Amino acid sequence: MEIVKVLLATGQDELRSAVANSLVNVEYIALTGEAASLEEAVRQAESYVPDVVLIDASVSGDGYKLAEIISGSSPETALVILDSDLQEETMRKAIFSGASDVLIYPFSPAKLIDSIYRSYQSLKKMRQIQNRHFSKQRQKFDMGKLAVVFSTKGGVGKTFLSTNLAVSLLRETGARVVLVDLDLDFGNASLALDIVPRFTISDVVNEIVNLDRELLESFLIRHPSGIALLAANVQPRMNEFISGEHVDLILKLLQSAYDYVIVDMPSRFSSTLDPAFQRSDLLLLITTPEVSTIRNLKACINTLGSLNYSAGKIKLILNKAGLSADIRVKDVEATLGHRLYGLLPVDFKLVTDSLNKGVPVVRLHPRSRTSRGIQALAKKMAGNTPAGSKSARRFRNPKERWA
Repeated sequence: MEIVKVLLATGQDELRSAVANSLVNVEYIALTGEAASLEEAVRQAESYVPDVVLIDASVSGDGYKLAEIISGSSPETALVILDSDLQEETMRKAIFSGASDVLIYPFSPAKLIDSIYRSYQSLKKMRQIQNRHFSKQRQKFDMGKLAVVFSTKGGVGKTFLSTNLAVSLLRETGARVVLVDLDLDFGNASLALDIVPRFTISDVVNEIVNLDRELLESFLIRHPSGIALLAANVQPRMNEFISGEHVDLILKLLQSAYDYVIVDMPSRFSSTLDPAFQRSDLLLLITTPEVSTIRNLKACINTLGSLNYSAGKIKLILNKAGLSADIRVKDVEATLGHRLYGLLPVDFKLVTDSLNKGVPVVRLHPRSRTSRGIQALAKKMAGNTPAGSKSARRFRNPKERWA
């Protein structure tokens, strides 16, 4: 049975008791969290993503403000306002805050349960419509788009960008997004997402003879954000049984089933992983404002050129921007011979907090500078550049979105 997870945000003991008592015997609704302040409610909503948040209109002085914040940072969550008075202005505030219903208390248990269930089903139906829309778009243009996240130097933030970009793309587009960890020796995507993988790519390869989209789907792990993950092996010695043909088939099937495929690569070239480069629509090459890293990436770009990879695929991402006052954006662009496609401001404290908790920074700290940089990159990839900006364009074909 599907369980609807509910978070309650209120500082009132009486209201808290009323909600808890109303739901105590309901098998398909679980009160999984409580918050007494706006800050705590936002933190919980972004950390574990409840299905429905019940918001006391008086919590922290303005529950409608809380609803607006959560609807912006966690659009996959339905919101119900609990207020003591119903006025025209109340309904207007609820609509503009992103809430799907307003419940006046004191209320009966039946009304509360009905409001939770209807709000959840309404949001679920909207997600299904969005998925069908993007599925039709994918069928129309054949295959989903594949982006490889790569650098020949470790420690530049490949896994950090891969995980957060996947989550941001799903939030930005509502599309189906899968993250593939192809760092076969030291893959950490599951760790960055706080996932203990039940299946890995070796399990997929063991079934390669019978592999189709449906079977491959059964090996993917679902993250609370909505993205899917194909995890790397826990034991590197299993990698000797994985070939380039295996990788090519896996990526092909994923592209046929998902709108966006994000591939987290190791810090090296390999014939086994070459199909990822060949299939990519976008090569996101990461650097940091350090001389050794920039020099290393320059050699990487030259290698890609010698292998006849299209220069149009190559997109540079500057991570830890602002780390060095001596190396500016224009210096990086001039040295590498490419314009920057994305820029992630440095924020060690928040990034470290995200990695230690296994929660993507775009969920844990969605309004931080780093998160905004990743969100801007996701919007650029999805073609949702603000209409007034210089780079805004109309895209006739999804491949043009990533140009």
